[in-house]
Amino acid sequence: MEVYFIFFYIVKMADINTGGDTLMDSKIKIAVVDDQHLVREGIISLLKEYEGFEIILEASNGHEFVELLQDRKPQVVLLDYEMPVMDGNETIQVLQKQYPDIKIIVISGYDTEELMIHLMERGVNAFLQKDRHANELIDAIHVVMNNNYYFNNRISMVMLRRLVNMKKHSAVSDPISLTEREIEVAKLVCQELSNKEIAEKLFLSPRTIDSYREKLMQKIGARNTAGIVLYAIKHNLLD
Repeated sequence: MEVYFIFFYIVKMADINTGGDTLMDSKIKIAVVDDQHLVREGIISLLKEYEGFEIILEASNGHEFVELLQDRKPQVVLLDYEMPVMDGNETIQVLQKQYPDIKIIVISGYDTEELMIHLMERGVNAFLQKDRHANELIDAIHVVMNNNYYFNNRISMVMLRRLVNMKKHSAVSDPISLTEREIEVAKLVCQELSNKEIAEKLFLSPRTIDSYREKLMQKIGARNTAGIVLYAIKHNLLD
């Protein structure tokens, strides 16, 4: 039952309405990083057709991009995965360590399940194949800005298979000592509740819930909400 609940959670994340959020009131600052000049220019030309986007950086590899970040910082980076000098994987490591607020949308010509799972576990905000329709890229940027993550149907199915496999081989007991309150917070996170909503349910302040969430992620080694959800499924924390 838990696996199907989380599958619903993943699919719902891919279908979130992107309109009406306050984040949409100002232009989203974007960087485009791709070693193929024609691809990079094509993406930039596409995004310039939309008033809600502002392209502030472009680079041909991760090293060049990181150097440019000293002067300007985007909110979202559209990052190619296969690049010379510094590839997408190395760039993600640098960004998560030095610029954790920058949201990462990986765009790649490769779409193996291993790569998708690796990126999701690393905490990447979205993954798109290069053959996807332009409208999906626009939607993904908006959803990532408003809700942190975007999963299309392809990734949702990959994640479902992963979760089913994890469930089959999961341990019955929790190997990490979590407090009753931490488990309670984890369960509510899996229900897609915000810190404010969780606080209202538990009669605590949002700041306290944020602290619980941070401690929980540190304990289980999760980088984001998706990590909490995967952990909850694997260790049978859901009812």
